[in-house]
Amino acid sequence: MMMNLPRKWFVLFAAIGVISILFVWQTKGGQEQSAVKVEANSRMEERKEKTKVTEPKLQSKTIIVDTKGAVHREGIYELQSGARVKDAVEKAGGFLPEADVTKVNLAQLVQDQMMIYVPKKGEAATNGSPLSEGKIQINIATKEQLEKISGIGPRKAENIIKYREQHGPFQKIEDLLEVDGIGEKSLEKMKDEIIVH
Repeated sequence: MMMNLPRKWFVLFAAIGVISILFVWQTKGGQEQSAVKVEANSRMEERKEKTKVTEPKLQSKTIIVDTKGAVHREGIYELQSGARVKDAVEKAGGFLPEADVTKVNLAQLVQDQMMIYVPKKGEAATNGSPLSEGKIQINIATKEQLEKISGIGPRKAENIIKYREQHGPFQKIEDLLEVDGIGEKSLEKMKDEIIVH
């Protein structure tokens, strides 16, 4: 009997030890799993934060245009990049009854710092034409107006418009040298007929 007692205690302690080891192992496994979950959650939060930071960059930028002439409310208006002349005219309250709508290219893309002029019927100036010294404003001129410049045919006119759309308005006359098909000689011919605002 005396010999059996220590053996029973030994078996009991061994069982308790095995149960304790299993319990500790199970608890550690659970902690590792929850640690993995916490890490995965924090990574998802980081991704969300990065997305929030980049979202405003994806939004289209605001541009400012000056709308004048035969519109209800002349003034400076904010538009989204990619807006058309039609949108600027609508912001200005629409055309007045005496507006010559045939001389306004409503489909033209507007650019930052652009002036949109709506002429009255019988008025010579057209939207995109210069209002100073009879020179053509290259930043807002239509394809047809650009073709009136010495040395500019349909292809070069299209290249000028494409350049404006991709790079924004010309800052100086010399920027035209960046346009495909326009070199020093072409620029020399046209520089007295154009203006950059």
